[in-house]
Amino acid sequence: MRALFLLLVLANLVFFAYAHVAREGAGAGGSVQQLQVSPERIKLLKAAGQAPVDKPKAPGKAIPAAPRVSFAPAAACLEWGVFTGPAVTRAEAALAQLPLPAGQVDRQVTDAGGWWVYMPPLKTKAEADKKVGELKALGVTEFFVVQDAGQWRNAISLGIFKSDEAAQAFLSGLKERGVRSAIAARRENFLKQVAFYVREPSEATVAWVTALQREFPGSEIKAGPCPAASIAKG
Repeated sequence: MRALFLLLVLANLVFFAYAHVAREGAGAGGSVQQLQVSPERIKLLKAAGQAPVDKPKAPGKAIPAAPRVSFAPAAACLEWGVFTGPAVTRAEAALAQLPLPAGQVDRQVTDAGGWWVYMPPLKTKAEADKKVGELKALGVTEFFVVQDAGQWRNAISLGIFKSDEAAQAFLSGLKERGVRSAIAARRENFLKQVAFYVREPSEATVAWVTALQREFPGSEIKAGPCPAASIAKG
């Protein structure tokens, strides 16, 4: 490290001398030749307890170039989502009808958090089925009954939203239809959300997915890099 420091100091002195001579000799034909530095004669100053160190000469063999590392550009994906409950199966079946190569469509499963619009859990499955019939009679078709064991069993999920404003707007629309027992509340990691990714889509594929999106109100289409290879298939 000391040798490197001394070499840098020497280089600065040489540069200063060059600049000085260039200014002094500009009117006399630019005698830059006054400054003749022979690299092979440069020696580093002797440090305490060390022998003089010669300036390294150019090696006889060429230094091998550093290996080139190539990075493949991230694949582009068309993201369509997010879906929960029965909408997952419907969207997956709709995508399966498109003439796409096997393996071009992946899906990613994440824990859903946000504002949940739902009907509180009913005591029995029979009561839940009765409530489902009432919803259908009111023209509400996007919902599912929670089947998992626990405190939310037989609750009826009506929608999941990213903001309280969106959830309240949806809830107001339900009340206008006559749905009285639905509520909106913040929930964390309580349901699974699924997003589908179509890799390197053609213009025709984008048009097909856009047409499908119209059949799933609330779903969104985005373009961006594909997610990591750890996409859940289940």
